[in-house]
Amino acid sequence: MSIAKLFSKKIQKGFTIVELLIIAPIVLLVIGAFISVIVNMTGEVLMARGANSMAYSIQDSLNRIEADIKLSTTFLSTNNVTLASPQGYNDDTTAFHNVSASTGDTLILNTLATTGNPLALTSGVIYLSGQPNACNNNPSQNKPLTLNIVYFVKNNTLWRRVLAPSNYLTAGCSTPWQKPSCNPAIISVPTPQTMCQAQDERLMDNINPGDFDLQYFNSANTNAADITSSSTSQTDAQRALSLQADTTVIASINTTNSIAGQSVNQSGSIRATKLDVNASTIAVVSTPTSVPVAPSVTATLSVPDNMVFTWNRVTSATSYTINYSVAGGAYVAGATNQNITSYTVSASRGQSVCATVYANNSVGSSPFGSACATIPNWYAYTYQNGWTDYANTYATGAYTKTSTGVVVLKGLVAKSSGTPVSGEAIAILPPGYRPAEQLMYQVDSASASARLDIHTDGAITFATGNGAWLSLEGIAFIPTPTSYIWTPFTLPSNGWVNYDPGWVSAGYTMDSLGRVFTKGLVKNGTTTTETVIGAMPSNYAPPEYLHLPTTSNNSFDANGISTSGGVLTKGFNQNGYLSIQHSFYAAGKATWSNLSLQNGWSQYGGFALAQYTKGSDGIVKVKGLIQGGTTTGGTVIANLPAGYRPAAVSLQSAVCWLVLCRFDVQPNGDIIARDGVNSGWSALDNITFMAEQ
Repeated sequence: MSIAKLFSKKIQKGFTIVELLIIAPIVLLVIGAFISVIVNMTGEVLMARGANSMAYSIQDSLNRIEADIKLSTTFLSTNNVTLASPQGYNDDTTAFHNVSASTGDTLILNTLATTGNPLALTSGVIYLSGQPNACNNNPSQNKPLTLNIVYFVKNNTLWRRVLAPSNYLTAGCSTPWQKPSCNPAIISVPTPQTMCQAQDERLMDNINPGDFDLQYFNSANTNAADITSSSTSQTDAQRALSLQADTTVIASINTTNSIAGQSVNQSGSIRATKLDVNASTIAVVSTPTSVPVAPSVTATLSVPDNMVFTWNRVTSATSYTINYSVAGGAYVAGATNQNITSYTVSASRGQSVCATVYANNSVGSSPFGSACATIPNWYAYTYQNGWTDYANTYATGAYTKTSTGVVVLKGLVAKSSGTPVSGEAIAILPPGYRPAEQLMYQVDSASASARLDIHTDGAITFATGNGAWLSLEGIAFIPTPTSYIWTPFTLPSNGWVNYDPGWVSAGYTMDSLGRVFTKGLVKNGTTTTETVIGAMPSNYAPPEYLHLPTTSNNSFDANGISTSGGVLTKGFNQNGYLSIQHSFYAAGKATWSNLSLQNGWSQYGGFALAQYTKGSDGIVKVKGLIQGGTTTGGTVIANLPAGYRPAAVSLQSAVCWLVLCRFDVQPNGDIIARDGVNSGWSALDNITFMAEQ
């Protein structure tokens, strides 16, 4: 066919059936692929948007929780607001608990009611009216009004609820900015709900009880969680006690949702710390309608010589009043209308102390709760380095302080094993029973002279002697602090000076009963017998010349106390140190009774009469220079009557013919001659102990 004919033919339009059968499936496949791409792109966008929305909701919820934690005063184990329906967990009065096997973790915060948004600088704390002050009279001294904020999971939703006492609008001096909230479904019912002034905040959906997790910490810097605070095996009370010490919470939220047919999971957590980490629990106090119940009072001894009365906080009480009595005397006011739960009363050995405590509120005062206890006569030593009581019939080691403020020691002690080392502590005296300067005493140790020191830190230390036994009897001194004023000795021009600043300086004082106490470690003076070491005014002098044992250069020595007020040497010191730690009555300051001497003993003329006396604080003093009697160990010298006797054998050091000797005072009152007693003359002047029977 020619080309012209070919072009002269008409062109045919459209597809043939064969062509359509080939092209149509291809077109359908292209369209399907395009639609699939569009659907996949839409699902990914929806999932991304959903995940972002979930993450935002979690972070927004955590931010809300963090803000409330920072402003809270205490983490609670259960709400401390008395619930009014329908504010409870089940929209009734069911309490909230910070942990539960069925409801999971719940964050319960105690927080202050404020006049405005607590984040605003212009907001202030609302104080309770009339507790104890009126709103126009320093209300900031009153207790604050507090509310509870609760974060809890219910019906797969995380909620925030505000709990308030039923009288929250009238209890304080202002109207709270915060409003009690309830389940939104409750608010929508036709019947008005007084306690539903706002809707609970709906924070997160799709949350199971285990998806809201709380961990508590007692420091912002610790990574060790407080297990007790979130343990279901603990009671509310046990968790509450633990939570009071916690300052920090880690709150974690986990949620899972189905988006575009896919399961999407998001989680987040925050660590938040209270701004006031020292805030203790501030309980909600509603306006009371009746007086409180009586508090339960407990008396606990607190050394030295203090009785501490404590009592529980009583519901609706805003203050407490305590009155106390000492030794059966009239009750006196201790604290009146004070927000306290303890009070300390000072007393003396053997005195009974009683207290009555009333709980108060705006309605009135409760019946009183009461407790009584007695200050012990003695406190046992806190022994050191293997020292212990010698026991047998001898006094066990103990110390006391009399009503006049004098510390008295007693006891026969022994080293339980080994040899004592110079300077080692025998026992420790507590504050209030310690000297202001280091003291040195001569004592009897296994029938030989020994020395012990009493330090300003309370340590009673061994210096020389024998560990078999060592007597702490006859020691009485003025501790620090004291109201007594020490006067330095007048040191005559015979060479005596204070030994060293680290030791006690020479001085004297008189207590409230007329007993004179001398102190001092001196050196370098003339040692000739009857040389005056230090002089006191005549009104400090004893009624007769006294012979008192002491120590010098780690050896036995003696001092005389003259009727003119001089502390005298007896001639043994070898130009080293000499201790002058003594106590005695000034002339005319005590009523003395004569001892009835036995077994040939009689008065040595011109010196102290054989007599005894007892101060109103219980210290017994014996004096007398005696002669001529039987010196065999166990011989009875004299007998003290009932009321002037120790409870156990008191082993006393003395001076007999210018050597160390020993007398024992028995529980039956017998004064017994023991080692070194001399018929030429023997002095009873150092015998000092507490009357116990």
